Amino acid sequence: MTPAAPLAPLYPPSQPYDCAELAVSGGHRLHVEQWGTATGIPALVLHGGPGSGCTPAMARFFDPERYRVILLDQRGAGRSQPHGCREDNTTALLLDDLETLRRHLAVDRWLLLGGSWGGTLGVLAAAANPAGTAGLLLRNPFLARQQDVTWFFEGARPFHADAWRHWQVLGVPEQAGAMEPWLEQRLATGDDAERSALALAWWHWENALARTTETATPPAADTLPRLANKYRLQLHYFRQGCFLETDAVLRAATCLGKVPTLILQGRQDHVCPGSETERLHQALPNSRLQWIDGVGHDPYAPAMADATVRALDHYASTGTFITP
Repeated sequence: MTPAAPLAPLYPPSQPYDCAELAVSGGHRLHVEQWGTATGIPALVLHGGPGSGCTPAMARFFDPERYRVILLDQRGAGRSQPHGCREDNTTALLLDDLETLRRHLAVDRWLLLGGSWGGTLGVLAAAANPAGTAGLLLRNPFLARQQDVTWFFEGARPFHADAWRHWQVLGVPEQAGAMEPWLEQRLATGDDAERSALALAWWHWENALARTTETATPPAADTLPRLANKYRLQLHYFRQGCFLETDAVLRAATCLGKVPTLILQGRQDHVCPGSETERLHQALPNSRLQWIDGVGHDPYAPAMADATVRALDHYASTGTFITP
């Protein structure tokens, strides 16, 4: 038997060569960083959430000698200001921001890399401007339909009873359709202690569905208020159907023509289940779906990180994700 090839590691830590704040509509200021080399292949990283923000580790999937990596914190997320702001914060405005950034950085075409909600934005942005999209690398993409949100809060409950108890001790309603309005009201009116307790329960639930419970470190108490702001922003999107018509992502996917697309999907993911990723793959005309065994929603799980690094190295060498 041929021994398995060693997993490709992330590239070493480095520093951004440029950091800036980009003013956009509604008084928002977006935090933008550029890593790697200014003469490299432009690649925009689209973070998840909505509202999660970028981290330096995201730049480590890319060869810094071959890529110009752009990390953008979306409206209200990460180090963008005002943090957690829900005013003038919609999917359409996020997509407008991407085009504003592309023109600001004088990028003609860029590679889009997005996981979860970042995958949502990646498909929509590529459909809005396929000529400006060199390729798509999607990880565990989120289709942003009400049924996907309902699965997250309700459908997955029988599989994660232990994590569900974190919600139960806070008095979560059990009936169908009740959790989102309950969360919205409690996060809006609760005091700091209550909002922090809700944020911690949400963190436990999210990590259970992501299958990262054993490896994730619970957030420190002093970070919970900021985490509550992130989840409140995420709920702002969920309560509005992510500001999209039903099946908008699947319809957008059919418009991508020859944009080379690779989808990496963890088989154990309960945040964005593989059955829905299959639907997206079928809608994308020039896509390849690669299943990653033993992995949930975690982009840094060794097997997922290995697949991402290898895919980006292959793209840098060939200009495509599609292997003949």
